[in-house]
Amino acid sequence: MSGTVVDRPDVAPSVAAVEQVLVYLRISEDRTGEEAGVDRQREDCLALCHRLGLPVAKGDVFMDNDVSAYLNKKRPGFERLLERVKAGRSRVVVWHVDRLYRRPRELEDLIDLVESHPIRIESVMGGGFDLNTHEGRLMARQLVAIASYESGHKADRIRRANRAKAERGDWHGPPRFGYGRGGVLIPEQAAVVREMADRFLAGQSLRAITKWLNEESGMPSPRAGTGTLGVWHATTVKSILCSARISGQRAYDPGVRPGEADPPEGREILGAGSWEAIITPEETARIRAVFANPDRRVGATSINLLSAIATCGKCGAGLVAGRHKEGKGGLGPGKRFYYRCMAVPAYPERGGLTVSGAALDELVRDAVIARLAATDLPSADDGAGGVVSEAMGRITAARARMEDMARDYGAGLLTRSEYHAGRVAAQNAVRDAELLLGKVNRGAALAGVPVGDEAALRVAWAEWSIAQKRAVLTALIDTLVVNPLTRPSNTFRPDRVQLTFKA
Repeated sequence: MSGTVVDRPDVAPSVAAVEQVLVYLRISEDRTGEEAGVDRQREDCLALCHRLGLPVAKGDVFMDNDVSAYLNKKRPGFERLLERVKAGRSRVVVWHVDRLYRRPRELEDLIDLVESHPIRIESVMGGGFDLNTHEGRLMARQLVAIASYESGHKADRIRRANRAKAERGDWHGPPRFGYGRGGVLIPEQAAVVREMADRFLAGQSLRAITKWLNEESGMPSPRAGTGTLGVWHATTVKSILCSARISGQRAYDPGVRPGEADPPEGREILGAGSWEAIITPEETARIRAVFANPDRRVGATSINLLSAIATCGKCGAGLVAGRHKEGKGGLGPGKRFYYRCMAVPAYPERGGLTVSGAALDELVRDAVIARLAATDLPSADDGAGGVVSEAMGRITAARARMEDMARDYGAGLLTRSEYHAGRVAAQNAVRDAELLLGKVNRGAALAGVPVGDEAALRVAWAEWSIAQKRAVLTALIDTLVVNPLTRPSNTFRPDRVQLTFKA
């Protein structure tokens, strides 16, 4: 006869001396989400309670599903169990003691409660023992030491297996945006990923792409239907763009634990994957190079043309846009919009510089159009293919060296210090090549621009969005400095502005 949960009230504080029966269930991995493993544990534990004549009240069964005790994950069911143990004498029923605790520290926390809260543990697999006795504690400590060893050993096996899968290029994990289970391409989502990459490589910021996804794309976010609002966030966009997956490549980083965020530029790429790519490996390298570039300008898209592009000639800080309040400051509509160096209390050199926003925008527009109209301006693609090929060749060779060194180190042909020194050198080579790609990437904003035709350029400038204009400016301008006024003036002084174009 199988055990059941009886419908009786929880133990009242006035009868705390009566032993309470608490059942704890945990399963480390629930691949289907159907809690089948937990249900089997519940049946076995309730059957044991029935054999021992232990009534279990509703609310006295605690469960943690798909939560490993080995990883540093919170176990809300376990925490509630400990709170109930503090209420009085308890008998805890589990399927196996490693379901209750798997690390020595957890056992010691439980033993600390014994001094004032008597506890006996009953397990379906392994029998029972009393933590109030020296023998019971000895048995518990021996079992948890074995369980901790097995968990660590299992983790090592899993890491080695995952590394082997990564080196083979096998798909790993659940479906991801753009792909279904096993890496099967989803055409509708793949088209959106392609558009995201094109927009980013053309100079649009993460915020601009996120806005497009939420307002125009018609594609719900990957977390839609999971209890969230289903909106896109810039962090999600960045994660997708940086992933090696979308270019059909396999990445692996054993240092990233489950649930932790990936490194800023994505996980290390090992080689080609066994699924269809959405963008090219070259494009993934260029995208990652943008994020790796320390002087990149791909933050929030400004609603103003020159915010953070124009800098203060006194302190070097980026200028920010502002508007005078109605009736205060300025001499007319053209003066109400301005760029200024924002004062910061901790930096006395900051602040005090202001320049007309409309006049500065107009000056820079005319200078950029004149630059683009120059017939001697090289095409954005001239020489880029060779540079990209060279950089990609360096990256491929450096990664191959890292793989060779890893095999040699595993075979004992290299010492730890030799392996470390060689790996650092190869990683530096990859970083240098990615920075080179980042410089090529800045010219992507000029693709399709009517270079050499001033009339067409003026028409295009009027049609471009602020994000497109800023992308062109970032590709062309090296420095844009606004110097302080030498004497007070109510008119715009073009000689204050120093504009330098990139070679």
